[in-house]
Amino acid sequence: MMQIKDTFTVGLVVFLGFFSGQVLSAKLNILTEHLAPYQIVSGDSITGFSTEIVEATLKESQYTYEISAYPWALSFSRAKHEKNTCIYSLARIPQRESLFKWVGHIASSTISLYSLKNSQIVIPTIQAAKKYNIAVIRDDVTHHFLLAKGFVENENLYVVNNYDALLKLLDLPSRHIDLVVLNDDLLKHRLKALEDKSKYINVFQFKELTLNFHFACSLNTEQKIVDNLIHAMKVLEKRGVLFGIRDKWKKNMVSLIH
Repeated sequence: MMQIKDTFTVGLVVFLGFFSGQVLSAKLNILTEHLAPYQIVSGDSITGFSTEIVEATLKESQYTYEISAYPWALSFSRAKHEKNTCIYSLARIPQRESLFKWVGHIASSTISLYSLKNSQIVIPTIQAAKKYNIAVIRDDVTHHFLLAKGFVENENLYVVNNYDALLKLLDLPSRHIDLVVLNDDLLKHRLKALEDKSKYINVFQFKELTLNFHFACSLNTEQKIVDNLIHAMKVLEKRGVLFGIRDKWKKNMVSLIH
């Protein structure tokens, strides 16, 4: 009887070791977009504030991974369904809560409506903004937020696929776009010249909406992988590694909260 028990114990240890090895050998697909300074895509290189936090987490977890950048709507769609696939920087809002497995918090930042400086637009409330045409990024948190507030696509809300197109809309009178949704750091990194920055003005900061950026994975990602990533991120928080990354970048960012 004792021999049977010992044989069972050895078999269980071997199985658990094999299973653990299988999980750690999984390659993770990490998806993002160009969103400087959070994710900075330059040729084959992807750097930036959020990228540093995500890569530190992945290295701590010891998973092999590949980070790829696409237009946000494509990264968002793939990250909802594909196996062992994660995404950053993903704003965490109630509408998305059940769509992903959430790994951890990256940072929070303010967000605002911008217009051309010579437009003389005044926005005292979100409701007052409904009489203007506003452009947002498709499937971005601001897109979902404004839909929930009663804005209607192709009536007073227009969606585009990238931030370059977003800013250009304000400069095209034929498109009749009055406002775009951005934050100060996104605008700062999109426009390098001071004369370009002076063309735009912040006319309304959303008090109800903060860019609460997270690292998250698809529902089809193995739970053990997600648990390991969560643990790795918590370890880095306790060691002060993530604080160090945030503190380094915060010195040159104006809208970062924490």
